Amino acid sequence: MPPKIDNSREEAAVREVGVTTISLKLQKLMVGAFLFTLLSVPLVQIAIEFSAQEWPRCFQIVRAIPNVAKVIGESSSLVSGISAANESLKRDFKNYEKTLEDESFLMRRTLPVAQHWTLRYLGLGNEKVYPGREGGLFYRPDVDYVAGPGFLNPTELRHRPNSANPLPALLRFRDDLAARGIRLILVPVPLKPVVDPEFLAGSIPSQPLQNPSFDDFLEQLQKNGIEFVDASQAILDEKRSTGRPQFLKTDSHWTPSAMERVARQVAEKISLPNDSRTWTRGKPQSVRNHGDLVAMLRLSDPAAIFPLEEALITPVVGPDTAAWAPDPAAEILLLGDSFSNIYSLEDLGWGCSAGFAEHLSLALQKPLDRIAINAGGAFTTRQTLARSPERLEGKKIVIYEFAMRDLASGDWKVLPLPESKPVVEKQSPSRTSLVGTIKDITRAPKPGSVPYKDLIVCIHLTDIDGDSPAEALVFLHGMKNNIPTEAGSLNPGDRIRIQSVPWSRVEDKYGAFNRKEINGPAAELEDIFWSEEIPESEQ
Repeated sequence: MPPKIDNSREEAAVREVGVTTISLKLQKLMVGAFLFTLLSVPLVQIAIEFSAQEWPRCFQIVRAIPNVAKVIGESSSLVSGISAANESLKRDFKNYEKTLEDESFLMRRTLPVAQHWTLRYLGLGNEKVYPGREGGLFYRPDVDYVAGPGFLNPTELRHRPNSANPLPALLRFRDDLAARGIRLILVPVPLKPVVDPEFLAGSIPSQPLQNPSFDDFLEQLQKNGIEFVDASQAILDEKRSTGRPQFLKTDSHWTPSAMERVARQVAEKISLPNDSRTWTRGKPQSVRNHGDLVAMLRLSDPAAIFPLEEALITPVVGPDTAAWAPDPAAEILLLGDSFSNIYSLEDLGWGCSAGFAEHLSLALQKPLDRIAINAGGAFTTRQTLARSPERLEGKKIVIYEFAMRDLASGDWKVLPLPESKPVVEKQSPSRTSLVGTIKDITRAPKPGSVPYKDLIVCIHLTDIDGDSPAEALVFLHGMKNNIPTEAGSLNPGDRIRIQSVPWSRVEDKYGAFNRKEINGPAAELEDIFWSEEIPESEQ
């Protein structure tokens, strides 16, 4: 029998609540406090943007209205128009929300301070960086690679995009190169948790810690005749012999000594006769910097927690003491990512002329050609090569270096290599004004969510005026020094004017930068431009 409810207590409570009174003055004070809390942040944001002579970003949301009207007008039926309008609103609202999140004064002023104190006193990182022992930092995707499920697990692959499995892409790449008489050698680079896990948990392992699918991956490569270099054990052996960690403490990349060890290992695998031309080791240089993982924490005062880290690099020089440079006529092409660039690309902050390509050239005593793009190991380097298959002319070997994390989280879309086309020098002006409509645009990630301070985004431009191509791709800065650019305010459907130059003229300068490419058929467009400026609206 259920317990009897004491109605007298409920009645007493109702009577007490019923006679509760709040003075008019207190009511006004509470309502005022609520409205102040609700409106103060956007009002301060608007005031800051007005003081900087900028049009307040909050008004950009009204652009969703003409975009909706446009997609409805272009639809063939009412139902398709409503669906397209819904998608347009969702996209515009999402972009607006991302802009507020990334660029609001509250985020910029309070987040670094909060992160600083929670890291210093609570030992907390953020969604991308895990703090470890003795001041060590770990990149979350690297930890996920080791601790997560097998990247070849059929159950996992069913829940991921079709391009998640690296094997079909690598098999096609091997076949396309073999048809040209070119040998392919894969170099999956180990990650910090694979070799230096003791700074996060446990002691120094006797064997490299690996994803559950890695051994199966190597077995599949061997079964299909794809050559590879497994550098994990070699780096761990280097660690045991020297007693030193093989990865930078506050960075996601390897130390110069680990990188040089793998370069020698790859050279041994290739085993080619040396040229008479000789490369030599230059004078060692000390480089001091905060690693990319410190930048990703977005601390208010990084130096108060992390001292500058030191790395001893050794530049590679030629017979005339000139700095090493890629040679397009070389018989070997290196495809790589930031592990190749870390001591080569000065913008990464760890010196130049002392990277993986340089030391591989030193170990082989041969020149190398190079395509190395930050965060581009799985897809962007292959895409760049597919756009310029003439780079393979005269090549005998392609060395394909990529971070192991890409095996679990990279884009492994199958990219056939087209036949080489005759190189035709286009007579184009040094500066071109393009007027067209944005069909698609890639977005820069949230600052601090990737280990690179600079990022390039891509616009697919259509309905271009004049004698220019009808459609083209335009690369431009999406993030500079961990600060989003005005490119984030551009949207599909915008009619813009953009000052540009052919991408080929600046590729040597910007080609290694991390970039977000357009997917789909537009990625195969041959007309590609670069703009240093943010486009002007023509509407």
